[in-house]
Amino acid sequence: MSSRKEYEAKVRTRLAELEAEVERLQLHIKQAEEELQPEHHEKMDEIKELAGKARGKLEELAAASEDSWEHLQEGLEHYWQSLGNELKAFEKI
Repeated sequence: MSSRKEYEAKVRTRLAELEAEVERLQLHIKQAEEELQPEHHEKMDEIKELAGKARGKLEELAAASEDSWEHLQEGLEHYWQSLGNELKAFEKI
């Protein structure tokens, strides 16, 4: 298992990449606004909420004690995977 600092750095990098992807998708939405269905906007709101939850879990991990950070890793991985899946699904719309 990698150290807490290595893991935190890896997750921060991955989350920053996903947040950049969210921004790219938002730009795409703005460019195609008239063609989009209301459910596209709702889905983007859900994705942004999920990203916020992932960011919250990352902050919990950063503040966690050395003894408890690995416990938070599972929750963060769940949000990470969910966010990636949602972004992939959204791009197919």
